[in-house]
Amino acid sequence: MAVHPMTDVGLVVVAAGSGTRFGRQRNKLFCEIRGRPLFCHCLATFAPLLRPESVVLVVSADSNAEFSKAIRDACLPEIRLVHGGATRQQSVWNGIQALPAGIGIVAVHDAARPFATAELLAACVESAREHGSGIAARPVTDTIKIADPDGTVLSTPDRGTLRAAETPQVFRREVVEDGYRFVVRNGLTATDDAQACELAGHTTFLVVHESSNPKITYAHDVENCS
Repeated sequence: MAVHPMTDVGLVVVAAGSGTRFGRQRNKLFCEIRGRPLFCHCLATFAPLLRPESVVLVVSADSNAEFSKAIRDACLPEIRLVHGGATRQQSVWNGIQALPAGIGIVAVHDAARPFATAELLAACVESAREHGSGIAARPVTDTIKIADPDGTVLSTPDRGTLRAAETPQVFRREVVEDGYRFVVRNGLTATDDAQACELAGHTTFLVVHESSNPKITYAHDVENCS
């Protein structure tokens, strides 16, 4: 599938998390996978499709220099760095606000998903153009239990209706901005970008796929991808 340049698309890559579940002192995003730092993979895949000024990498303020050096060492084009906030949703909002005014479609991607493909991004962008949003997702294959805090099973939903949301998550700009303004104004927490839009009353649409798009969460995930 040929993927054409996306001149009206802005990309926010979120790399400001603490990575506490990773279990090592070093930021997991600098761990090397297949010859380059983890966070560089999605930039190398997505950035060539977009205008340089339309790509922002959201990082913590104290890691600015380390990210800049890693980008240079990986021979990637210069990427604009934006400082994140105390939460993921604040970091995403900072990234969206840093995009040029002419951007009509916003893609949000977690830097910890290194193997998302250009084709997946293009499919999510196409959905956003048509429906207002396009959320990468895959069918759930495990049986899911809904339980109370003591472990008592309350119900078992039909897994045929369940989808695991991933990134990229792509939206018309006015949709995602409305979603984030809503959650901030009402003191709500959204665990992903789509939920922020859903809480604001927007219908979101999934792009179900089967390509490899794992999220690197634990140290052994790096070993499995190397």
